[in-house]
Amino acid sequence: MDTALINGDFAENEMGKIYAVSGMNETVQRCKILLGIQQGSFCYNRKLGGNLHRLSPQDEYLDGNALLLVREALLPVKQVEVVSVIPLVQNENISLSVTIRAYGETAEFEVNI
Repeated sequence: MDTALINGDFAENEMGKIYAVSGMNETVQRCKILLGIQQGSFCYNRKLGGNLHRLSPQDEYLDGNALLLVREALLPVKQVEVVSVIPLVQNENISLSVTIRAYGETAEFEVNI
């Protein structure tokens, strides 16, 4: 179980109290955190995070490189299988539609680079 987060801050319920997430919701939250942190930037664990910042909109192998970098970043989350990663390029910005499988369920979420 973990504390629910929204945009890097604690999420609050309708009564203004922070709350916990578990199961697939916790796993998706953990994946988003790992994909959103640049590897080496967290001083307490330099291996935490990923290298998605290295992706370029002009990369002719963007699909494959995005898939490899997402899989690499999510290796610490043992229960997760990366099903697909679809890069979307708009105005030189990249967002990734990531589909994972864990606990017999699938979940899809977006990561902006």
